[in-house]
Amino acid sequence: MLDERIFTFNKYMNKVFGKRVSRISFDTGITCPWNKCVFCRHDSFVPENSIVVFNEGWKKQYEKTKDFLEKRYSTNLFAAYFQNGTSTFGSLNLLFKIFREALSLEGIVALIISTRPDHLGKEKIEMIVEAASGKTEEVWIELGLQSIQDESLRWLKRGHDADSYFKALDRIKKYGNGVIKVAPHIILGIPGETVDDMVETVVESVNHPVVKGVKFHHLQIHKGTELESLYFKEKFKLLDEESYFSIIGRIISLIPEDIVISRLFTTSPGNYLVAPKWNKNLQYMLEKLDDWLIKNNIVQGKGRI
Repeated sequence: MLDERIFTFNKYMNKVFGKRVSRISFDTGITCPWNKCVFCRHDSFVPENSIVVFNEGWKKQYEKTKDFLEKRYSTNLFAAYFQNGTSTFGSLNLLFKIFREALSLEGIVALIISTRPDHLGKEKIEMIVEAASGKTEEVWIELGLQSIQDESLRWLKRGHDADSYFKALDRIKKYGNGVIKVAPHIILGIPGETVDDMVETVVESVNHPVVKGVKFHHLQIHKGTELESLYFKEKFKLLDEESYFSIIGRIISLIPEDIVISRLFTTSPGNYLVAPKWNKNLQYMLEKLDDWLIKNNIVQGKGRI
């Protein structure tokens, strides 16, 4: 069991609430303000049934999703997960109403917001804290970092540098009232990066008092993206399964044991994926990683034992 070697999101939520908390995908309905990242294709990352708050029939859609998850996972607790694009882009009043409304739904016990470091100023942070007030103390911001190597960020056309991420963390510490927990998104396998570069990104990005988690995303090429054109033009190498296991295993051994690892692989619909095609489902990969960690005596935060 990975939970015996890694501090997973499920393990963390079980510790807090005494049972599983399932994520339900929500969407502010506001488009991404940047929309220039070479790897990004929104519909390949976000489920088709994401709930857009205040759209016609959205509460019925929530009830249907909730009922399905209750039967599948035997839980009645859920996190409202705003994962599409930059979920702090938009007017303060509208975003406050959206987050507050989601947190008012039966069964919702946590709020997770995915965003960029350059769209997380003082007012947005204070708004999120106010929206969660009296509703939940489990407020997470998944902050798109990808790498602390500025050359990599330029190649990805992220539109911000690494320092923007660390300044956002400082703002959250200053204005977040101790409520907001951060989990950076990190891409492993960016062309030109060494394993040491990737390790440095992870170690440095979690070394801040507001960072309580981390999410990993191996570089994938999706159809219709600028990255697809770059891939066929430049023929850069992508990580295969074994290389990825070796890298993620080393990283896991170095991540402090109290940092929640919310994701270990990225998944996307097969009709969008160009490469790398590992041709394995998520459950298979998780089981294979578990076997790899056992074989190599790796436990999170404890290196090789």
